[in-house]
Amino acid sequence: MGFHHPPGEAEQERIQRAGGTIKRVYHLIPAVVAVVPHQAIAGLLDDPAVAYVEEDKAVISIEPEYTHLARDFFAADDAEYGNAWGVLRIGSREVHERGVTGRGVKLAIVDTGIDYYHEDLDGNYRGGYDFVYDDNDPFDDSWNSHGTHIAGIIAAEANGAGVVGVAPEVSLYALKALDGSGFGSLDSIIASIQWAVDNDMDVLNISIAGIESQVLEAACNAAYEAGLLIVAAAGNTFGGEAAFPGAYTSVVAVAGTDEADQIGVFSPLAPQVELAAPGLGIWSSAQQGGYIEASGTSQSAAHVSAAAALVISSGAADLDNNGITSNQEVRQRLQATAEDLGDAGKDEQYGYGLVDVAAAAVPDDTYIRLESKPRWRDSLQRITLEDAHYRISIENDSLNAVIILVRENQRMRKDLVETVLFVSPWEDLPQQIRMEMDATATALEIIMLPLGRAGAFADVVVSVQE
Repeated sequence: MGFHHPPGEAEQERIQRAGGTIKRVYHLIPAVVAVVPHQAIAGLLDDPAVAYVEEDKAVISIEPEYTHLARDFFAADDAEYGNAWGVLRIGSREVHERGVTGRGVKLAIVDTGIDYYHEDLDGNYRGGYDFVYDDNDPFDDSWNSHGTHIAGIIAAEANGAGVVGVAPEVSLYALKALDGSGFGSLDSIIASIQWAVDNDMDVLNISIAGIESQVLEAACNAAYEAGLLIVAAAGNTFGGEAAFPGAYTSVVAVAGTDEADQIGVFSPLAPQVELAAPGLGIWSSAQQGGYIEASGTSQSAAHVSAAAALVISSGAADLDNNGITSNQEVRQRLQATAEDLGDAGKDEQYGYGLVDVAAAAVPDDTYIRLESKPRWRDSLQRITLEDAHYRISIENDSLNAVIILVRENQRMRKDLVETVLFVSPWEDLPQQIRMEMDATATALEIIMLPLGRAGAFADVVVSVQE
């Protein structure tokens, strides 16, 4: 039951006088969950404080289109990336090799729970809640390991076993809103969303086939406004409409692709599709230490949720350079860097295109603080420029000079050595210097030595030029 303003004691007493029993009072949105006699609903709707009354209907997990079990399929020396074609396809390995693994980002999964004893998940699992049985143990008891499979795509550890996830060091939380058969309620989903906001999650992954609902949409909108990025499966509707909550504007709806980048036959054809990601024949973790292969937009959404975590941890989406990466900036970054497939521009099959985390999680510009320290060796800064044309911009605060050395194939390029002198560093600041560096078809190691009193500094921005 939704209200026009947060329901207080008077509104709750009105429900009780009508013979109702209140089960839950939300604070993310102005609504309550209550058991009310059918004959009392009309009277409650006459209350000017009541905005709407909805039935707490059932929701289900978006079931895989096929699942194959392989408990002991992987040998210990198998290549984890080779067992996770989707992780490779969206460029995750390149991002991992840059040291971006999702560390420090909090990602929650609304699903059937997680087998947190699994060797590929135990190191990243941080907790959660079970809204089915109302306790702190969101263990996955589902018949098809749905939540555990999603968790592995997102966060399987790089530990030499099984598979590797898109974000192998993300902080992983389980919100069990679906029971072992894959069924849940709107209440459990909304309570999970509220928990995610209350506990400062950065990303929320939801793979359910819900119904269009005012209260669910209100919860998604409120969570998005609070800074949470919600990623959901677009639904296995075989060319039909997008499923809810993926169809809401505050949620990123994800369609599924195969290894040839063709849209999966199970995916919807709908304007709400925002991104596409691998979803066919995805190997990932299962209960009791096993692994299964499954297909569907649930698997695709997991790739995008984890890609968002990598973008956040990389800082590449901090578009206004304020040191904070917002959910809106992450969403824009994923859209702008997606690989355009299908019709040019956004379309109803791929949305903006196939998620490309290698492009999304690598900052367009590199920022360096040059600071003069008592020992000159401690002041050195190095950066490698590869296979592109670059612009180096130096904004001086208080340095006297910067010496720039360039090496190519371990040999000094004397023709590129430069000493940048700053005139009167205590006046007319900041001073800006720009220079071009051509590393096309080669790799240049740039060594910068700042000169000045201890603590003097300059900021350097290295940009790739088109």
